[in-house]
Amino acid sequence: IRLARAMDQDVTAELFLDKDALESYNRKNETSYKLPKAEYVSFPEKVTIAAGSVSADPVNIDIKSFETEGAQYAIPISIKKADGIDKAEGSSNFMVVLVKPLKQLVPKFHPYNAMQAAPEGSWGMSLPNYTLEWWCKMSAFSTNNQAIFNSGGSTELYIRFGDLVYSSGGRYVYNFLQIKTMGSQFDTGDPTAGNGLEANEWYHFAITYDAATGTSLLYKNGTQIASLVSATGQPMIIDKLQMLSSAEFRDACEMCQVRLWKVTRSANQIKKGMYSEVEYTNQDLILYLPMNDGEGATTLHDVTGNGHDVEIGNLKPSSPNHADVTWETYTFAQ
Repeated sequence: IRLARAMDQDVTAELFLDKDALESYNRKNETSYKLPKAEYVSFPEKVTIAAGSVSADPVNIDIKSFETEGAQYAIPISIKKADGIDKAEGSSNFMVVLVKPLKQLVPKFHPYNAMQAAPEGSWGMSLPNYTLEWWCKMSAFSTNNQAIFNSGGSTELYIRFGDLVYSSGGRYVYNFLQIKTMGSQFDTGDPTAGNGLEANEWYHFAITYDAATGTSLLYKNGTQIASLVSATGQPMIIDKLQMLSSAEFRDACEMCQVRLWKVTRSANQIKKGMYSEVEYTNQDLILYLPMNDGEGATTLHDVTGNGHDVEIGNLKPSSPNHADVTWETYTFAQ
């Protein structure tokens, strides 16, 4: 805590946890940081700046360990008052953001692990807005039509690596992500023009839709790279959510942090949320599969409580090793 100039006498400043400052910060920055419970945070309520000095000693904040359940937290400390000295409103609030890196076990799926989120019957969802996002890494892009998501609805949300679109040297290339939806399609760009995806490299993808404008947007690693405009007013129909579902799937796919939202997430929200978990009970989430269940797991749990758990390989139960996956720990960081 500092003064603009030294005083002839000691100056004592009172500090407090400022919930209003946190709410203002969240509104301004499109964040959703939460305030930790008071028993997890402690700091001096009073700080003294000695006569003749412009600065107090550093303020130590003690933080006890606590479970986050995907939520992100911040500690907003403000100066309440200071011994008759006017406080500078623009610099009397301090925001300590608690950053928990996204570090988790991730499964490596193979072609025989094709699966579908529960329930297996029609979901019958009609969404005027949605966002689907995930991290994934492919071992190769060796063949066409390796579909990683299929919604099954009449408006179609079919997401795959490859299509018979781009070629080089007389051969088709498949190292791009394509989204078929609303009677059309768009993708991550021509691999022969320098936009190709690399095997064994992690990518974060997100797709958003807003029926009011008929606009679908595609993001790669937090940056919008493509768009598609269709007729306005048409909701997205979601009847199911299948993964690795096409018969043509050949290569290994590592995937995690699959999130389906019933809102159109902004570019800012996507970029800020890709390197961390999100709160499991966020009311805008339809499905959230962290896919961090670990060795021996055959079920990938939907942590929202909405019941969209996934049995690994349930689309190919006849395969003798349909549930076999390997797990590796990764850290996702900027």
